[in-house]
Amino acid sequence: MNLARLRRHLADLISHAYIWGCLLIFVTPFLALLSYSFEKVGGVSLVNYEYVFGSFMDNLLTSVRVSGAAVLINLLISLPAAYGLVRYRYPAKGFILSALTLPLYTPAAVLGLSLVLTYNFTYKLTTSIWGLVFAMVVGTFPLMVVPIVVALKDLPQVFEEASLSLGATRWQTYWRIVFPLIGPGISAGILLSFVIVFNEYLVTLFVSPPGVTTAPLRVFNLVRTAGLLNTTAALAATLQIISFIAVLIFFRLFGTRYLKGTYLI
Repeated sequence: MNLARLRRHLADLISHAYIWGCLLIFVTPFLALLSYSFEKVGGVSLVNYEYVFGSFMDNLLTSVRVSGAAVLINLLISLPAAYGLVRYRYPAKGFILSALTLPLYTPAAVLGLSLVLTYNFTYKLTTSIWGLVFAMVVGTFPLMVVPIVVALKDLPQVFEEASLSLGATRWQTYWRIVFPLIGPGISAGILLSFVIVFNEYLVTLFVSPPGVTTAPLRVFNLVRTAGLLNTTAALAATLQIISFIAVLIFFRLFGTRYLKGTYLI
């Protein structure tokens, strides 16, 4: 009995040590960046973050605008698309869903190059911020539509049938019954899409028009031309903190339920 208890305690100790070791490995790079962002000649200072809210503010606002526009467009496209995928029957539904999630498995460099070739036929998209927004919509569409599909699959169709039997139109049923009940899936898609778009730089590098520089692209350009300065580290750390807060909110409110691929089968 004592031997079994000793083995159990030893297994718990090893598992905890392993988890904390993994946490240390993955968190250390961010802690190093955060520490470097506070360094200044003579000691520790917040002066580097003055640049974040000074000369870097335009880049942060550009990232927020692009992210907001991409998320909104994605949401407007994904709501009817997800509803059609779940509630209606038609041939090759599985193939269509797989095709819609293709951007998830496409390397960012390949996606960026493909968009550049596509934009050659539409000159305005190469010189407008909307070209960048469209690229973000294409890249993150699966992250928006998949959680909504999951939420709709979890929602019994009896709610819609009851609403229709009581005289409500399909439009009223969708907005007053379905839309509120799939709220967690919608919120999950919004947060996931925002985090990815807000931090994307490789696709942005391919399709960003002249004069439009997002915060991640600014970090890349500064590191490439001037090395890793403390001010650049402050901007990078700010991006990471914003993303971390968004992800923390997501897992705190919804957990992992709306990320399970098994719900797509």
